[in-house]
Amino acid sequence: MRLNKKELSLILRNLRIDIPIALEKELLAEYGNLATDDEGHLFEYTEQDVCEQLRKRLRPYMRGGDGDAS
Repeated sequence: MRLNKKELSLILRNLRIDIPIALEKELLAEYGNLATDDEGHLFEYTEQDVCEQLRKRLRPYMRGGDGDAS
């Protein structure tokens, strides 16, 4: 799965959170492209990988979360 701006916007809207533009660009750069392993092989993140990483990275911006940024 490659994350695109439309999908990220939908996720953020559903979670009702706002994130800094810099973080949005970082997430799109990281999960919107193919990744490379230690041996130089290209692979695509699974949907589960992307969702789990987004959950971890967005937690501080969620109301009532452990790292509440509101």
